[in-house]
Amino acid sequence: MPKRIVVPAALTNLALANNAKAQFELAELYMQSEHEDDIILAEEWALKAAENGHVEAMYWLGEGYTVYAKDMAEEDAEESKAHFELGYYWLSKANMQKHPAATLELAGYFRRGDVIEKDVEKSVKLVTQAAELGEVQAMRDLAFIYENALGVDADEEKAEYWHEKAQAAEE
Repeated sequence: MPKRIVVPAALTNLALANNAKAQFELAELYMQSEHEDDIILAEEWALKAAENGHVEAMYWLGEGYTVYAKDMAEEDAEESKAHFELGYYWLSKANMQKHPAATLELAGYFRRGDVIEKDVEKSVKLVTQAAELGEVQAMRDLAFIYENALGVDADEEKAEYWHEKAQAAEE
């Protein structure tokens, strides 16, 4: 049986005092465990942090629920749908706080039509927003979108622009 995580009392006290940063740190600590009870605690603390406005916790939850929903899609469609809804909710909250990676992940919901109506134009707008916020993967995606006319007219200049932006951001 896997060992439980030992959490510093000072961190727990801060988290219990509604410190969102401490709540998210606890979530991350618990997530390192392989013990099922710790994994449950990780989600609970991440939810508290997100509800207290911690944008990274919002993204973390949104991404986690999305990954789980994709994994469950063939096994249990109802559970998958419920997790897609949670993922969409938290990614939308993080997007409102201008979190670049959450914005890019949210674009996928509109591209695929997960629990919302498929809207390629909205997806491209969100990818653009994420790129403008500095998300390198979004820059690469935009270059590809413009090169291959995916939901937009082909535009070599825009494709080259986003290629160069991505390359510069990586250096």
